[in-house]
Amino acid sequence: MKFLWYEFNDNTKHHVFWIFFFKISIKDKIRALEAINRYLLNAVNKMNPSNMPPAEGGLRQWQLECVELLKDFDKVCKENNVKYWLDFGTLLGAVRHRGFIPWDDDIDTSMLSSDVEKIVPILKEHYKKTDYIVRTRALTCNNFQIRIRHRRYNVGIDIFPVYEYPASELTTELNTEIKNNILKARKMLDKKYRSKVLSKERTEEAIKDIVTLQNKYVIPQDKDFPANPILFHGIDFPYEEDYFIMPYNEIFPLREKEFEGSIFLVPNKAEEYLGHLWSNWEYLPESMAIRYESYFPHYKECKPTYRKDDE
Repeated sequence: MKFLWYEFNDNTKHHVFWIFFFKISIKDKIRALEAINRYLLNAVNKMNPSNMPPAEGGLRQWQLECVELLKDFDKVCKENNVKYWLDFGTLLGAVRHRGFIPWDDDIDTSMLSSDVEKIVPILKEHYKKTDYIVRTRALTCNNFQIRIRHRRYNVGIDIFPVYEYPASELTTELNTEIKNNILKARKMLDKKYRSKVLSKERTEEAIKDIVTLQNKYVIPQDKDFPANPILFHGIDFPYEEDYFIMPYNEIFPLREKEFEGSIFLVPNKAEEYLGHLWSNWEYLPESMAIRYESYFPHYKECKPTYRKDDE
């Protein structure tokens, strides 16, 4: 029994959709496709999103190249006693899919800012004579995001610094106060560095200002740090509308989780943490980001998209 099918007559250019025995003409095409999407989405969610098949074709090749880069990054971090964890979409993929979200195309990681300062020079030296560079700023906006990326195409790993706040109890009021102070400091940073293209020297100056502004407007200097301080993504986090503040024990101690057949570190309370990011993280979104296969098979033929100053 057919519940869903589509008719197309090339001679008359006549389009008809049939959904659960209801005939729908071309004027309702968009609504019909939305209904199809909702039906399939509900079916997959009821089945269990973790059983959703992985990406295919060029996108899958892209993802697997990211995994190989992650394994190398993991090795360098372990050799230098630096702790990082899978975060954001990559963490969601690890928990919900045991690998990439089927339409995702990069790796998200976080680590304490003190470890970032330690590992970035080591990573720059490690990748100096390879196909990868370590970038400390995006080219098209005031985005001071650290990224290990391929010299010719954008396969890569994002590294998000996480800062410590001198308090151990994260109340609703304190969460709001920290977030407002971050927004204030971020506006000052953006105002000072409006240019979309900064020189290497200007970028280094901005990175120093991130610490200065954050210490002045966000982190109280008259308080002692407890053993388990509050953690937050600071004013260098590239998505200002969503600053993430979390209790220490939500992240530490880190635990192991499978991702694409290998074991990596994730937050201690990964599921609880994901719930703070997305209330419905266990289910697929109503509008999924579909990656067209035609985009990915040719990614290795791209021209270089980085500046010499990035190296």
